[in-house]
Amino acid sequence: MLKKGDIKRMLAKSETDAVEFKLAKGGVPTSFWESYSAFANTDGGVIILGVKEDGGKHSVVGVTNADRLVADIWNAANNPQRVSANVLFNHQVYKVDCQGKTLVVVEVPRAERTERPVYVGHDVFRGTFRRNGEGDYHCSKEAVEAMIRDKCPETADTCLMEDMTIADLNQESIARYRLIFGQSKPEHAWTRIPDDEFLVKIGAARKDTKGVVRPMLAGLICFGDFVTISNVLPNYFLDYREGVADGSRWTDRVAAHDATWSGNIIDFYFRIYDKVTSSVKVPFRLDERGLRINETKVHKALRELLANALIHADYHGRQGIVIEKRFRRLMFRNPGCLRMSKEAAIGGGRSDARNSRIFNIFALINIGERSGTGLSDIYSIWKEYGYEEPTITETYQPDQTTVTVQVELEEDAATTQKRANTTQESVGTTQENTGTTQENAVKNAVKPSGDAVKNAVKNAVKEFDAGLRENIIEKCAELYCFLRVDPRRTILTAVESLGFSPRSVAQYLNVLKDARVLEHVGPTNGGAWKFLI
Repeated sequence: MLKKGDIKRMLAKSETDAVEFKLAKGGVPTSFWESYSAFANTDGGVIILGVKEDGGKHSVVGVTNADRLVADIWNAANNPQRVSANVLFNHQVYKVDCQGKTLVVVEVPRAERTERPVYVGHDVFRGTFRRNGEGDYHCSKEAVEAMIRDKCPETADTCLMEDMTIADLNQESIARYRLIFGQSKPEHAWTRIPDDEFLVKIGAARKDTKGVVRPMLAGLICFGDFVTISNVLPNYFLDYREGVADGSRWTDRVAAHDATWSGNIIDFYFRIYDKVTSSVKVPFRLDERGLRINETKVHKALRELLANALIHADYHGRQGIVIEKRFRRLMFRNPGCLRMSKEAAIGGGRSDARNSRIFNIFALINIGERSGTGLSDIYSIWKEYGYEEPTITETYQPDQTTVTVQVELEEDAATTQKRANTTQESVGTTQENTGTTQENAVKNAVKPSGDAVKNAVKNAVKEFDAGLRENIIEKCAELYCFLRVDPRRTILTAVESLGFSPRSVAQYLNVLKDARVLEHVGPTNGGAWKFLI
């Protein structure tokens, strides 16, 4: 509860986006409920009754009958004719003595998404308010509709696309996803079922009343083409931007409208997730196999942020998803506000995905599977590494959530080294040279040694299965040598670089693993290839 000293400090600062003063001379003012709605639909706030405004200054005048005023507030809060929901707890409405006068304080919490929009009167579109700076404003129809979508028990991505079939999706995107799914769960029964049944199983499609399998909105967003998706979601957009610190130009960009790729969120994730984490500082360490460890908690957390931006976006919103990378800073912005308070989101342990089917589609290939703890992990990891605390910002008209994080880059370490004194520079240079020698040794150990390696792989594959066609054996060896250049190369990289189809890559990998010349170690995302020849 607020004390007399707290209120004095609030009076000195005047009204803010979290504090509202009202006179309440003749009882509970009508504007009280507008502020109540605004705070409940935004981030919560405090309404103090018994304060007079004169020329921008506030003075305590008190209320005449505090007990009656408190009773009137409770009666109206529980009256659906007055306001749609009572979000108050008993301890949030109370009296405070200040300067010899009695004030009534109402602490309005942020409403749960199942209670929003909180509106005054009978008309949800005319009676819904939000807080902006020092005042309350009517919500737009778009903002009210977004709150109503979030209120529904079923998430918006379960909507069935009744005019589409599986043939309207991007078949290559489906094949790539199935390839990754099979790599993640090689023994799973779903790896052997037809595409339409597979999409139903993962929550991307379902049968209509006539038994025809049709994509749901989740399936369209995950596996559709940009044009097809945009026909349903006119404001759909994905944009990755990478540029220099001064903001004068972009040095790299991946956008959904680029006709060179599908434009759906699954392909977007895999096109940019390495870009998001590239140049982030990695201390030199070797694992038990003598390979350099190229990942830290920061890398994994950044990929989690990327997944969360895609999973929690309001795809019906007016703005698209923007991922922006600049020197020492990464920004993740998606349409839609948080579905819970910032405190609850940062506290973690509570999953409330805006798009439950999209969340499931990502989680099945081990992406974003820690929804509910992601933001909490970000804060603890950044504190552990001594980085500046991340920021989470909600903005309205249109609704957007932005997470901004500071990171340390490899270049930062080099700059720090240059600033060291002569003795330290000498020691640092020696250590750096030693590290470089070790790293080169590791790199040389994983490079292909020409035809000798290729022939060894061919012989091992032939010994495993003498009935394989010669061209299959040749391509298996080619894939092996391609991956051996860099143990971190992904399956999708192999598809794009070698020109093999996703299904062919899956076949060749199975042969190589069964022949015991190759295996994958570590997680599906962030693991590495282990070469046995």
